[in-house]
Amino acid sequence: MDTSHLTPAGARVAQCADETACTVVSCAVCLKEIPSDSVRVTDAQDYVHHFCGLDCLAVWQQQAAKSGGQTG
Repeated sequence: MDTSHLTPAGARVAQCADETACTVVSCAVCLKEIPSDSVRVTDAQDYVHHFCGLDCLAVWQQQAAKSGGQTG
């Protein structure tokens, strides 16, 4: 089972594109504004996934891993 699109609690995270009123934030803004050390915080992962997209979430998680964070 692919769990890359689930929160640490196991809930499915909806994409921003799935909603009618959602502003997508650029990945560069997300990477700058959301510290990689918050990678274990469910709300932070949800925010990046929802507002910045799956590709950005993967980049953010990779940055966290390189800086000593863990992605679960």
